Amino acid sequence: MSEDKFTFTIKKIFTKDVSFESPKAPKIFEDMNITPKVGFNLNSDINKINDKAYEIMLDVNVKAETTDFVVYMAEVKQAGIFEIENATDEIRNRFLNINCLEILYPYARENIPNLVEKGGFPPLFLSPIDFASLYHQELLKRKEK
Repeated sequence: MSEDKFTFTIKKIFTKDVSFESPKAPKIFEDMNITPKVGFNLNSDINKINDKAYEIMLDVNVKAETTDFVVYMAEVKQAGIFEIENATDEIRNRFLNINCLEILYPYARENIPNLVEKGGFPPLFLSPIDFASLYHQELLKRKEK
């Protein structure tokens, strides 16, 4: 008897949306001694395309602001199309919520700093993210409810 083997394929990686705003430019560049607080937000979305294909989108937002105004905002929606065949629900969920995000994040992690620098601001470095820990924390939260 022939067993179907689990397969995972990256079909396409792409940038779905990019945005950069600096509402106070060019006036903001007159005083570059400003030390803004930089906030970071991350969301993901899973869209089933067919029985084996999924679009995964990672939405990364960075906002730098002082107490008085927004210095800049950068957003990248990094996406990919992934195929998963012959997987249990557990394996499929792990790949969609961990592995696919681990594949997409480095692209967003490169795009955000490029936007910030091209906007005229000092380099911004985004730290690595442990998507496995985030996923397991979310599963624990759901169990407790």
